[in-house]
Amino acid sequence: MADWSKLVRKHQSDVLEPGEEVLATLLFGPHGSIKRQAVAGGVGSVLGTAGMVAAQRSADARSVAQAVAERDGATIAGSFWAGFGLISITTGRILVFSRPDAVTKRPANLVAAYGREAVVGASTVKKFMKRDLTLEFVDGSSLVLDAGMAQPFDTFEKLVTAT
Repeated sequence: MADWSKLVRKHQSDVLEPGEEVLATLLFGPHGSIKRQAVAGGVGSVLGTAGMVAAQRSADARSVAQAVAERDGATIAGSFWAGFGLISITTGRILVFSRPDAVTKRPANLVAAYGREAVVGASTVKKFMKRDLTLEFVDGSSLVLDAGMAQPFDTFEKLVTAT
């Protein structure tokens, strides 16, 4: 199982408060992005590397545009990061980091920080080649994200409900 928390500790330690520890981290993407990635990869194998890169960029742009169009910004879910990212639970907060694309694992920037009480539920459902990660927020809103397999979902879910 991959430990994305190490990447956060290594590349984003400057955003951690004194004494704050990263407890669990999940990689995520906009809902539907993994399927679009698979389709883009299939198109890319036919068209070659240039075709794959172009198809991936197109799929990513559509995914982000759709998420932005659907959100209303009035809820936590509506203002949640609409791209590829990592979500970390620390001893005091929930941190959301952007990633430049679907392939890069390294966190680029801190895009949001919430109190641990902001996320009141987390659950996953196994799907083909991925899991749907549903986050429930204190304001009653919820959000479904794509998450890859082999991540510490059980730990993440337990930490969310422990707050």
